[in-house]
Amino acid sequence: MSQFQLAAPAFLLLLALIPALVAWRLWRGRAPVWLVPYAAAWNPRSRTPAAPWRMVALCVGLALVALALARPQRTDQRQEVVSRGYDLMLAIDLSTSMLAEDYVGPDGPINRLEAVRPAIQAFVTQRPNDRIGVVVFAARAYTLAPLTTDHAWLEDQLASIQIGLLDDGTAIGDGLAIALAGLENERDGDEAAVGKFVILLTDGANTSGSLTPPQATAIARHRGVPVYAIGAGRNGMVPFPIFDDQGQRVGTRQFPSALDIEALQRMAQETDGRFVQAGDVQALNAAFAAIDAAQKTAFSTRTRVVTTELFPWPLGAALVALLLAAPIWNGLGARLGGGRRRKAAA
Repeated sequence: MSQFQLAAPAFLLLLALIPALVAWRLWRGRAPVWLVPYAAAWNPRSRTPAAPWRMVALCVGLALVALALARPQRTDQRQEVVSRGYDLMLAIDLSTSMLAEDYVGPDGPINRLEAVRPAIQAFVTQRPNDRIGVVVFAARAYTLAPLTTDHAWLEDQLASIQIGLLDDGTAIGDGLAIALAGLENERDGDEAAVGKFVILLTDGANTSGSLTPPQATAIARHRGVPVYAIGAGRNGMVPFPIFDDQGQRVGTRQFPSALDIEALQRMAQETDGRFVQAGDVQALNAAFAAIDAAQKTAFSTRTRVVTTELFPWPLGAALVALLLAAPIWNGLGARLGGGRRRKAAA
């Protein structure tokens, strides 16, 4: 919404000078005139009287100068959306058991990592205002990506993770602890994050690492960081691929899967988070959708007033008008000068 106003309206009182100038001009026009023969030959410039439009230009110029001194301004009220995102870390299990093929994709059975990866990538895409980092863990935990808003780069990192890059094992406690450490990376500027939380995804029980899940959970509870735990796959016998020494797949066998549901539930409950067991692709997507809804950025708006100075426009037009009225200024100066000389002669 635009509005026009004057920052110094008192300068408009200068417009009263214009009628005074016109009155003076008319009074000077009625003054007695002495006729001197051949006087024009003495001053050739007096042969051409000032055109009436020059007087009009002078009045317009003075009016524009008064308007410029009053400083006309245009004010615009603009509403801005203020978005403050969350800081969140994804802790992803890359133990060998994530190769279990108990998920079904469009083309048949897929392993747990193949099911999890697109769900995580879609989750990242839906949260453009958040800083997101990734921790991967197996026998040990490592930071794959620190907190970042460069989600395109982050998705490239997620696309590159593979099972077998880390020594086999399941260090759930260490994975959570490294994720919590990653959340200590402060934001630039004055704005803090709306909140912080961790999404931990695993398909097993803690078998290695320096910290146990209860110890890491105590750290999260102390820092006030909710932990959303997602259990991938299902318990019981699940299909598992068999590979030869060259890494070529040679078959499939049944493999026991044992997700520590009780430990993950306790982890979520003690940190005010949530535990979800995602036994199929639909449940996995629903789990991420529920987390997205529970920890979504709340937008707010603020109004900003932008002021634009407009005085250069009338000032420029005034200069043009006063230049056009230059002969009047010259005549006025000559008359005032002549008056001073007559007084001096007297």
